[in-house]
Amino acid sequence: MPVGFTFIFSLVQAFTEFLPVSSSGHLLFLKGLLKREDIPLFFDIVVHAGSLTAILFYYVKPIADTLKNAWIERRNRAGEKPHIRLVFHLVLSTAVTAMIYAIAKTPIETSFETPSVLPVTFAITSAILFLTARTEKKADRPIFNLPIWIPLIVGLFQGLAILPGVSRSGSTIASLLYFRIRRTEAAMYSFFLAIPAILGALVVKIAEAGNTAFFIQNRGILAVSFVVSSIFSYFALRLLVLVLKKGRFWVFGFYTLAMALAAWMCFGPK
Repeated sequence: MPVGFTFIFSLVQAFTEFLPVSSSGHLLFLKGLLKREDIPLFFDIVVHAGSLTAILFYYVKPIADTLKNAWIERRNRAGEKPHIRLVFHLVLSTAVTAMIYAIAKTPIETSFETPSVLPVTFAITSAILFLTARTEKKADRPIFNLPIWIPLIVGLFQGLAILPGVSRSGSTIASLLYFRIRRTEAAMYSFFLAIPAILGALVVKIAEAGNTAFFIQNRGILAVSFVVSSIFSYFALRLLVLVLKKGRFWVFGFYTLAMALAAWMCFGPK
């Protein structure tokens, strides 16, 4: 793989992974624009794994506290068990997403080679974001002890966000804001949810024929891309949390709408 292109793609992935603008959509846009279809989906997943390290670093204490408290609650038979319930909800959301991927695996993966889907998928992200404008300021509901159907809906939104151009963070956070979940807690749930999603995609792709050889041949470039993605993703994550605290999440919808228009001009019907 060309070093220059992969470095650029790593930076784009890092800056767009946590902002609600779809990193996979931006990578596909660049691949189509620069005619670099030779860079496989496996590369995308490696740089997503770099972003995963940013999540683990940023949320290390909340993750540790959640697991510790869930363990304590498991040993105590009496009383409320909010942390166990939170972990259970994360499992539910992940299971729904995995089911969607299993059912629609072929068309989903084909979409990652088809830049012409981007006008529609970026527009979907814009609609999802704009719909938070009326609920974001009223978000005051805690993430713990939600009714079971809310994590199921979040899983559906994350399943939709497998498509390039539909933002995973944007969709999952927005789906929680619709139900007036506190903004920072919605972000925390979304990024906790990203951990099994990214790890699962990485394991599946490494196991597939051809990807092991690609990994060995390009391990140096992939390692650099992973590190670049990790570092810059951390700063993008901090920026998103800051934006959420100010209650301006929906503003990103204007950017994704502009991306939908740019994608239509570049890859739409001629």
